[in-house]
Amino acid sequence: MARKSALPPPDQLCYNAKWNESLSGDESMADRRPTTILCDSCCDLPRGLLEARKIKLIPLTVIFDTEEYKDGVDISPPEFYARVRRDGAIPHTSQITVPEYSDFFGRAVAEDGEAVYIGLSSGLSGSLNNAVAAAGLPELNGRVRVVDSLGASVGLGLIVLKAADLAEAGSSAAEIAAELGYHRATVSHLFILDTLEFARKTLAKVQGRRKAVGRLFEEMERLGANPAGRRVGVNHADDPETAAALVERFKSQYRAGEVVVGEIGPTVGSHVGPGCVSIFFEGPVNRGY
Repeated sequence: MARKSALPPPDQLCYNAKWNESLSGDESMADRRPTTILCDSCCDLPRGLLEARKIKLIPLTVIFDTEEYKDGVDISPPEFYARVRRDGAIPHTSQITVPEYSDFFGRAVAEDGEAVYIGLSSGLSGSLNNAVAAAGLPELNGRVRVVDSLGASVGLGLIVLKAADLAEAGSSAAEIAAELGYHRATVSHLFILDTLEFARKTLAKVQGRRKAVGRLFEEMERLGANPAGRRVGVNHADDPETAAALVERFKSQYRAGEVVVGEIGPTVGSHVGPGCVSIFFEGPVNRGY
């Protein structure tokens, strides 16, 4: 039976130069080309997890005055937050360019494979448009599919891990991109900020950090999510103690199947500042995408 969904068709959710090719075909599992999963540094997933799942990453750039740093390459999260706290500087970020994407994608499919790139939400950065342009270059021959996660940080990371699950199960790049178009609408992001100096958006103004942390789970329950047996995410910006409490609550109270813990990297940290903590989870909620 075909899946019923209020979402637009997948071709309006994901981007690929040759999207119209058949998803079914007569191709056997044995004949399929391997699918590589790609993402950017805004996924905030631990490097060990990325390596274990064979996920390849391209970094964004963080800029302090005239000094440029590749996120997670030239500057680590602890170094980043130490500088922000010490200097009181508010850095800014720059997009990944089309040539950078072209090189990254080319290396990912160098051995005649396919790739799916899941990027930071197009609503937060113009990088995704550059990824789409790079994926459409003739030399890539339509072998890279670009998916707009409509998310950030470990929320993006959960979608990336779903893609890795599908790739390991033998799904093709086209099938993975199509599935992510539906899956991403079930992933919710909830966060609290330590200071409004860095805030671009806030869900609510809440008095007291402990009360704010409690509100995260109240909102999760209000949305109808049930984390039992599922993969969820927690991250923090230089606040491992609060993150550990969130992890414990997911495990003990909600019986989450897997808790992915990330540290908010320099790119996302440039917008939320030190002290931010977040939870991410799947639920029945359609976020309207």
